[in-house]
Amino acid sequence: MNASALTLPVVSIQPTYTEIIHEVQEGLIPYEKIWISCYKSSEASVHAKVNAELDEQDRNRVNLTAVEGDVEVSQTPSGDYTVACKPLGIPPTKVVPPLQEYRDKDRSNTSRPHRISAFDVSPDLSRFATGYLDGSVFLYPTTPIQTPRQSLIPTSIDITKTKILSKPHLSGITSLKFFPSSRVLLSSGLDFSLSILPADLPEVSTQYGGRVSPVRTLRAHSRTVTDTAIIALGRNVVSSSLDSTIKLWDVSSGEVITSYYAVSGITAMSLGDRPPVPPDGEEAVPPTSTDQREIPETSSKVVFCALDNGAFQAFDLGLKKSVFRAPTPTPPSSLTTITYSQSSNLLATGSAKGLVTIYDTRSLAMPVTSFKRLETSIEDLSFVHRSNGEVALAVATSDGLPYVASVVPEGPAVSAELVGVDCDSVRNVTVRSDGGTSEIWFASDDGVVRRYNL
Repeated sequence: MNASALTLPVVSIQPTYTEIIHEVQEGLIPYEKIWISCYKSSEASVHAKVNAELDEQDRNRVNLTAVEGDVEVSQTPSGDYTVACKPLGIPPTKVVPPLQEYRDKDRSNTSRPHRISAFDVSPDLSRFATGYLDGSVFLYPTTPIQTPRQSLIPTSIDITKTKILSKPHLSGITSLKFFPSSRVLLSSGLDFSLSILPADLPEVSTQYGGRVSPVRTLRAHSRTVTDTAIIALGRNVVSSSLDSTIKLWDVSSGEVITSYYAVSGITAMSLGDRPPVPPDGEEAVPPTSTDQREIPETSSKVVFCALDNGAFQAFDLGLKKSVFRAPTPTPPSSLTTITYSQSSNLLATGSAKGLVTIYDTRSLAMPVTSFKRLETSIEDLSFVHRSNGEVALAVATSDGLPYVASVVPEGPAVSAELVGVDCDSVRNVTVRSDGGTSEIWFASDDGVVRRYNL
């Protein structure tokens, strides 16, 4: 691990705490104890119990009062709770349960759940897609959020009978991305291929909405395709692979336009507009492409690649070359995910050993900061842009303890623990903006999709 990395704390709360609070609020039980545990690497853990009991004056309010252990719990105006722990220096930190939990009983059976290996939510928030290790992809409709929220208990939505099935790959799905139209889906798999899938929802009256086949399959990689991205409306797409290549594709013909070669296998990538200051310091105007298959928008794009050797590399699709290569860390630790925010000039990487590193894309030579929590893999990252200008980072982890870290203007610090997952690895995170609020969607090994609102 990076010796200079900051260590962030962990706040864990009893997974059933929302049900207990609801039962106390409804008068079903007079009070009940809830456990809370706080951790920080290299420091003694703090384990506490708090009593959930109705407020003496406001009978709609449930207070959580510590009866064992050194923690303080308060309720926010929005109805969420914060946990503070003085011995570990933990300031009041929100614990946020999901608004909704989507369960397909055929896939989220508690005795034998199907791990969700890939996930995405459509840009218009009308549908989402899940991918699995057997090469199958399922498409489901979303359900509007009920406002105002009546209870902290997540709304459980049974999606067993409202799905479209596809089997575009011979083995595990590694990536799913909706096109901007929300009506087409791009998938990639362990079988070295990419597929273009129709993403129309089933009719409301239709149960088990049917099965669809890929409209196009793209093949040219020689190893697992690890990630994908869509340019503009989707005439061009980009893929990364453990074969150390980035490929730019013409979707209509299924042909590779250009291949770029990294110094190591690529585990993940992130596409965006070229930074205002090129990473290599060169001020260059990309030449106009002579290949009619390449759309004009492609020339403004850069791809940041997380590498298996622990470094990252940037490719400029307009200049058609590598424009930055980070040094390989010592000892090497594979990067598992990477995400780029052009609007805030930030790049974040996550490693197999739990390290998150933030860079300013205008000066990539040195990281801005790095932090870790536990020695568990960072599975996915996504920037969260708040309406007040703050920038945070949603972090999906293999320990089942996803969280949101504040980054700009203050940070890094844990701003919210996203609770509801009980020890199952969280592999995928997608952030969507809706009406000025930020929605965070997680998919995990228990086969459940969870929707949060910050």
